[in-house]
Amino acid sequence: MSPHETFFLTPSSKMEQFQIDNNPYIQFQIKDFPGNQELKETNAVDIQTIKGCGSLLYVIDAQQQEYEQPCTKLRDIIKTCHAINNKISYDVFIHKVDTDMFLLDDQKMDCLNDIQELMKQLLMDYNLSVSLSFYLTSIYDHTIYESLSKVIQKLLPQVGFISAMIDNLISNSKIEKAFLFDVISKIYIATDSNPVEMKHYEICSELIDVLIDVSCIYGIDEHAGTLKFDKESSSIIKLNHAGGSEEKIVLYLREVDKCLALVCLINEREFHKQHLINYNIDKFKEGLRKIFEAAKNAKKLQ
Repeated sequence: MSPHETFFLTPSSKMEQFQIDNNPYIQFQIKDFPGNQELKETNAVDIQTIKGCGSLLYVIDAQQQEYEQPCTKLRDIIKTCHAINNKISYDVFIHKVDTDMFLLDDQKMDCLNDIQELMKQLLMDYNLSVSLSFYLTSIYDHTIYESLSKVIQKLLPQVGFISAMIDNLISNSKIEKAFLFDVISKIYIATDSNPVEMKHYEICSELIDVLIDVSCIYGIDEHAGTLKFDKESSSIIKLNHAGGSEEKIVLYLREVDKCLALVCLINEREFHKQHLINYNIDKFKEGLRKIFEAAKNAKKLQ
């Protein structure tokens, strides 16, 4: 859905549930509640929802300059949820930071600091100690996807092991940056330990768009009638003067599991060792599958 199409979406009037299961090893549910929903400790359905919740995502409209009311509501939600399930992590999307009100980065940071300080004070009043993260988001850039990626990563216990494997991969293959993407949602499941630069995430995300567009033309499974993304799926794109640099960067995408792709940024002078890179990625795929299987078996034993 393009950004302008979201203007025609009607506000949620009831709870809606979505199942995310693009990959057999990474599956979760999203429950979307309307803004006027109140969670109650006496409601059996609410209690069941809270008990099964790993992360609670709360959206604040940055354009409404009076933030006390939505922050107070969030404090009340946290108070109710914490009494039932104290393992929930709370994530706040400060959304719509893309209007004339936020032309400068300083204006966005002022908004973020105001909401953080207000929430800190409201939680202190009730002695609530919870994991609370804040993100500035917009539908007109990739911030919404990057922020969702960070929320999802906190729900996946195997992310730390996958990141360690990616670190090993980029070290042995002379790769500058690598992301493990869900190609359907464009959420990255894991990355290496180097800091994430938005320009790197954006360009890798756009490579996935190119792959999907080309696959829609040439990669449809004639028997199933579905988009074909399998072990043969890969893409190589060379960029000249990426990010203002004189060095040429190669974007290299390889399928590593169902609907999962490893997207790498590699300096062109290192890409002549593609056979070594492919060998290391194959070993990464084997390790990734073992991690997923181990996590799946551990879940069965719980």
